[in-house]
Amino acid sequence: MTNPTETKVLSTKLDKKERKLLWKLFWRSNYLMFCASYTKQQGITYSWVMEPFLENIYGKGTDAFYAAMARHQDFYNTNTGMNNFIAALTISMEEENKLATDNGTPFDETSISALKTALMGPLAGIGDSVYLSVIRVVATGVALGLSQQGNILGPILFLVVASIPNALIRWFGGVLGYKSGGAFISKAMKSGSFNAITKGCTVLGLIMTGAMTAQFVTFTTTFSQKIGGTEFNLQQILDSILPGLLPLTLTMLCFAYLRKHNRPVRALLTVFLIAIVLTVLGITG
Repeated sequence: MTNPTETKVLSTKLDKKERKLLWKLFWRSNYLMFCASYTKQQGITYSWVMEPFLENIYGKGTDAFYAAMARHQDFYNTNTGMNNFIAALTISMEEENKLATDNGTPFDETSISALKTALMGPLAGIGDSVYLSVIRVVATGVALGLSQQGNILGPILFLVVASIPNALIRWFGGVLGYKSGGAFISKAMKSGSFNAITKGCTVLGLIMTGAMTAQFVTFTTTFSQKIGGTEFNLQQILDSILPGLLPLTLTMLCFAYLRKHNRPVRALLTVFLIAIVLTVLGITG
């Protein structure tokens, strides 16, 4: 007898009913942060996202429906872009639960909540790395040059470059989660795929951040003085030590300051005031 979970792994093609389900999930998941709380984080809204799907599976107003709704109001917190994978996977497992119940075969309902809880942490790490360290940085790098020139294409390109990967991840994450069922997760956790993806995204994000620092952080000195008949140019000396030393130093100081959870506004004001003082003193300009 074929395992229904294994059958879902074989193909990611969607029929009309599945496509309609995943589109509905795609749009409802956009409201995941609408009602976050300190006690359950996204738990309340997650159960709201699941409501129509659970009604369709168990029937509106049934005991099984209310049990499933209560099950999905537990603490939940993950990256919003990765939620579609978890939600679609949960729907798939709820369908398997209903099928097993109708056939009189045992199904451990606690495995649904356990799997959701096990996934939200690793996927939050992957999502934060992808969205914050890769997509946002790449979009900023593409748009920043045009924005500095006052070109309206700057913010438009930022919106396009940031939004398209976001939409694709949300959609195909839902497709993968729904069609794969629980089998994909057990394999990914055993093989260590989550750790590898997270590390790779983090490295790529750091590379992009370094490239943007070198390109867009400008900090040079104009200090020049004749000493013993020889022209002393501070910027030339610094460049001979390490090109871009001042921008790198400024960036690392700001990074160290922000890493201690200080307010970014204070860092901006401090840099602004230092720039004014150094310019008045003739050190920069």
